[in-house]
Amino acid sequence: MAKTSDNIRPCNIGQSEAHNRRTPQYLAHINKENIYLRTDLMDGNEMWVSPQIEGVSLREYYKYLGEMVKTKTGRAMQTKDRTRLNKKTGKTVTVRGSTPIKEGVVVCKADTTMEQLQRYGELCRKRWGITPLQIFIHRDEGHYGIPNDKTSWKPNYHAHIVWDWMNHDTGKSCKLTPQDMSEMQTILADALGMERGTAKELTGREHLELTDYIIAKQKREAEKARIDKEQVEAELKAVKGELKTEKLKNSAAEVGTTILDGIGAMIGTSKIKRQEQEIGALRQEVAARDETIEILQTKIQTMQSEHRRELTTMQARHVTETANMKKQYEKDLSFLQSVGRKALTWFPRFREMLRMDELCRKVGFNDEQTETLIGGKPLKYSGTLYSEMHRKQFKAENVIARILPDENNSCKFGLKIDGIPIVRWFREQAERLHHSVRLEYNRKR
Repeated sequence: MAKTSDNIRPCNIGQSEAHNRRTPQYLAHINKENIYLRTDLMDGNEMWVSPQIEGVSLREYYKYLGEMVKTKTGRAMQTKDRTRLNKKTGKTVTVRGSTPIKEGVVVCKADTTMEQLQRYGELCRKRWGITPLQIFIHRDEGHYGIPNDKTSWKPNYHAHIVWDWMNHDTGKSCKLTPQDMSEMQTILADALGMERGTAKELTGREHLELTDYIIAKQKREAEKARIDKEQVEAELKAVKGELKTEKLKNSAAEVGTTILDGIGAMIGTSKIKRQEQEIGALRQEVAARDETIEILQTKIQTMQSEHRRELTTMQARHVTETANMKKQYEKDLSFLQSVGRKALTWFPRFREMLRMDELCRKVGFNDEQTETLIGGKPLKYSGTLYSEMHRKQFKAENVIARILPDENNSCKFGLKIDGIPIVRWFREQAERLHHSVRLEYNRKR
């Protein structure tokens, strides 16, 4: 059964659509020495575009995602890697930038259907929230075994899937662990009816992009051709030398045989007896070689047996360790859940403080500012605050924010701006903005 895999990387939105859609500009500037693409097979390609991106380019959709993140989180989308100091450990950690659009290259078969790939995309959407935007099946790429000889054409059937990797409810990137990415490969194999590819942790090999793979293949073929040429030239040179040597040997042998025959006749040793001695020596040499081969075969069998035994031991150890890790994880999870339940029981205000923490972050306060507010301290703030009700950012200049107990219920807390509950503060800001807009409108009339 053919093997499949899905290699997912950040999408190059500047080049992805040109390559996938086979635009005239792309075909005019393609490097035909590195990428083999047959235009006569292009009709076999297929394309699917999600309704949510129909008529919209990837550049435009990328811009939309940036606006969505700004609206949901109150901060610009962080696409570059950055460093941050961990206050507890004192170490500097690297925070990876967001990659809102990703692209996967799926290895498939000649008869792989668009419906199978759509099913794979839908299963991933339900499982992790990542959404397929575009799917392209390419049946026109491959390489020639013999340049320009169509009978030696070896196709490279594959598909490109462009993913929206963002959670539109939170405005944050979907976080998939290595185990999740491995599970995706299994889901893909089931959806396409193919065998799952071997994980790179087992093979030790990194995936090569298409261009890099073709270049590496061409280098290997060129190196093999060079070695073959040198070998043929060396063999030809050796044959020429052997022909000269053979002629000299034949001449010398004839003279030597004549002399030996004469001497043999004189001392009673015949030519046949000498040949029998040579045959006996050759038989001994063959027997010695057979014995060496048997020894080597025994060693190979021993090494294979040891390898199988070690492999079985490693597999058993892996199964045991996996089971232990799962058991420990379930134990830790149960403990944490128990601690959480007890904390909520012992500290009635704990749940309320968690709600305040989430509210502070939603309106736009950062981690440090939120910690100050949760600690019950007043916070002087200038910037913008986001209202989920009005879906709008409001300016706040030199205001005092503070979390205080509710006047009617001591177990409840509320976030106040300049002593005003934040809901009422947002309403007043909206009314003030609406009033100023109407005044400006009346003035212009």
